[in-house]
Amino acid sequence: MAYGLKAGLWVRATLRRFNQNGDSALIVKKGDENAGVIFILLTDQQQRSAILQETGHVWRRHNFEADSAHAYAEKIDSFFKKQIRFDPDLWIIEISVKNIDHPVETLLDTRKLAE
Repeated sequence: MAYGLKAGLWVRATLRRFNQNGDSALIVKKGDENAGVIFILLTDQQQRSAILQETGHVWRRHNFEADSAHAYAEKIDSFFKKQIRFDPDLWIIEISVKNIDHPVETLLDTRKLAE
């Protein structure tokens, strides 16, 4: 997979964009400045979570079902622990949104070069 933008630059630009639009966005885990898979943890006001994973030209959404905020946290933590074992250079950013059901991934570009 050939990426055009460096991961660190893309992450900082995306954080700035979401923070300027009134959402709260921050880096949870800083990865390799040049590479590394980018994950976006979406959280909403109802304490629900979803994860977006950059895969080529699109974002893959991982949804989680849980009956409490604590159960969501455990599932998210387990997911990221597995991913970090596979790729310790990955990036995790968290964005607080009003509703995780809104398809945020349709607003995001990826770093992949056009083929």
